[in-house]
Amino acid sequence: MRNHFVQGFSHLRIALLLILSLTLIPAAAQPRQSLVPGGIAVIELGQDDPRDFRFRGKPVLVTRVNGVPNALVGLPLSLKPGEHFIEARLSGGVHKKFFQVADKKYSTQHITVTDKRKVNPYASDMDRILAEKARKQKARNRYTSTPVDVDFLLPLSGIRTGSFGRRRVFNGQQRRPHSGMDIAAASGTPIVSPSAGKVIELGDFFFSGNLVYIDHGQGLISMFAHLSAIDVKLGEKIEKGQVVGKVGATGRVTGPHLHWSLGLNGTWIDPALFLSD
Repeated sequence: MRNHFVQGFSHLRIALLLILSLTLIPAAAQPRQSLVPGGIAVIELGQDDPRDFRFRGKPVLVTRVNGVPNALVGLPLSLKPGEHFIEARLSGGVHKKFFQVADKKYSTQHITVTDKRKVNPYASDMDRILAEKARKQKARNRYTSTPVDVDFLLPLSGIRTGSFGRRRVFNGQQRRPHSGMDIAAASGTPIVSPSAGKVIELGDFFFSGNLVYIDHGQGLISMFAHLSAIDVKLGEKIEKGQVVGKVGATGRVTGPHLHWSLGLNGTWIDPALFLSD
């Protein structure tokens, strides 16, 4: 009897130690919520069916936080402050979850570009520019149901020289807000993928120079621009931390750096929200 008691106590102790060890394992980093234009809404879904929720007609990314499904919703820079919602058509009808978006004022950056053609393209450049724009839009709006690792790596160590959302003025002419994060580094410095994914677009583009689009799944898309070299192929499956290219100064630039845009449900959002620092 005593042996059975000791053996049972030993098994219980092992089980308790196992449970304790699991609780000490740090959870994967989750994106930070920022309820402003260009930010992310993190919405708990509870027992609702997470596969059907959409924001402005587009499916949203669903991940789990402490075992609970959460929607990650990309908020466009053009989004007006106020109440917004995601919705799903479930068996009981249309179900909505509301959230509030605050206003945010972004700064303005004045940039001098020596290659004036990159600011005011020739008429002969327009066919190329419009064709590349269509390819970019297709890549940014891609959606697959692939599971996503949202615990992102920083693609490149360097000096962050450009702020997401900053209003840009090139050679005195106003252009669209900055749609990504700029990281300055020496030309040729390797750039790694922040998460696993698949290469869905690449090439030499008029404004962006050498670029690569990576689909991380569920509408989460990375775009790396101004590369000096592309080290992946179209359709290639990419591992987290894999080198995808090297820093360069191609396209419309003032010096070597990486431009990293991060898309979520078809809109560019601040990549810094997916980083721990």
